[in-house]
Amino acid sequence: MVRTRIDFSEIRDDWYRGADLMARLIDQSRQGGPILTGFPAQWLPLFTHFDARWAKPAAPERFIPIISNLRVEQLLELIRAAQAEGQTRLLAEGTAALDPLIADVLHKLDRRAAPLAPATPAKICFTGWQSYGRPEVLDFEDRVQASALANSRTAILLPCARKRPYHLSRTHARLWRGLRPLGQAPEAVDQIVISSLGVVPSSFWEDPIVAAYDSGVPDVYRVLRLMRAFFSRARYQQVIDCLEFEPYRDCLRIVERERLVGAIVDGPQRNVRRLPRP
Repeated sequence: MVRTRIDFSEIRDDWYRGADLMARLIDQSRQGGPILTGFPAQWLPLFTHFDARWAKPAAPERFIPIISNLRVEQLLELIRAAQAEGQTRLLAEGTAALDPLIADVLHKLDRRAAPLAPATPAKICFTGWQSYGRPEVLDFEDRVQASALANSRTAILLPCARKRPYHLSRTHARLWRGLRPLGQAPEAVDQIVISSLGVVPSSFWEDPIVAAYDSGVPDVYRVLRLMRAFFSRARYQQVIDCLEFEPYRDCLRIVERERLVGAIVDGPQRNVRRLPRP
C-alpha cells in the first residue's frame, strides 16, 4: 500500500539524523509521493524549493537562529517573498547554513538522479559550499569540461571581474595593456578565467550562468579539481599566469607539477589577494 502521508512523529531519530531518509522522502514527495506532516519548520524552505508536499509544520525541536524566532506564518511570508523573486534556492541555502542536517540533505538532493533544473535566476550567490551544488552550476561544469580543447599553444589565465562579459572589464583591459608588450594578442591565445565558478574559457563568457553568479565564499579544492579535469583535456605548452587570488595561483602550480600544463610564465604585475591567515 502506497502511503499518502508521513508523520514526523513516526520517524526514528537515528534514521532522521542520517540524512539519507530525508533526502529520499523529499525526492518522493516532490514526485507526487507522501505529504510530509508535522516536520520542524526549518525544513519548509527546502520543502518549498524542491516542491515537496507538506502540512502542519511544527516548531523546531532545538533553537535555530532566525527560524526559532519566527512564527510559522512569518516564515511562510519569507518563503513567499523568495518565491516571488525566484530565490527559493538562496533561502534554502541560508537555512542549510543554520542546520548541518539540512546542509547534508541539500547536498544529497543536488546529486540525486533527477535533480530539479530551474531556469537560471538573475543572480546566483555563492554563499557557502552548498551553493556549488546548484543544478545549473553542475550543468555548467559539465558543459565546460565537455568542450575542453586547446585552440592555441598558449593559454592566458585571467582573474574574475565584476564587469561581464569579462572582456569589457577594466581589470582585463589593464592586464592586456601589460600583455601586448610581451608579444601576446587576444586573438592568438586561449583566454581562460579562473574564478569561484571554476574554469571559464572565453567561449563561455556570455553564458547566462557567468553573467548571474556573484562570489562570496570560494571553494579552492573544487577549483583545483576542475582545473585538473580541464587541463587534462586541453593541453597547453605555455600558460601565462595573470591570476590575482593566491590560492588559485597555488592550484595552477599544482597542475604544473602534475604535468597537466607546460611552462608557467608570470604575467603583468598583479594585485595578488591572499586568504586571511588564522
